[in-house]
Amino acid sequence: MKFAECKNHKESIGLLFWQSSMLWQRKIKQILQSYNLTHTQFVILAVIEELTEQDVCITQKKISDFSMIDVMTVSSTVRLLEKKGLIYRLPHKTDTRANSISNTEEGKSCLKQAVIDVESVDKTFFFNSNEENAQFQNMLSQLLSKNLE
Repeated sequence: MKFAECKNHKESIGLLFWQSSMLWQRKIKQILQSYNLTHTQFVILAVIEELTEQDVCITQKKISDFSMIDVMTVSSTVRLLEKKGLIYRLPHKTDTRANSISNTEEGKSCLKQAVIDVESVDKTFFFNSNEENAQFQNMLSQLLSKNLE
């Protein structure tokens, strides 16, 4: 583009990040089809499990904050996961406006299998060496921290 600072599209870090992200998401989407899960549904099941292991009372707001998925998307996805029998909601102990969310045994079982396949995609998609992956992970963490301030 003549009015961009980059000489060509190959120098655009934003475009390269976008393209890489889209390709990775496409591969994840393909692997999750066999579980009848979208990527968002998978992430929400995984976040619920992670927060459960941290002994946190899980609400839609906490899922949204942790995953950075907008609250409305979390809300509609939670309803769908509940219809699928993968999660359940109970009234929150202290907040009458909220529900406490947990994975069902079926949800945990589905997640356990899906995580194996998703991690397999990650291993083939990202770098071959642990050192390169650690460096990339560190850089992504720095990006998150810098932009959350």
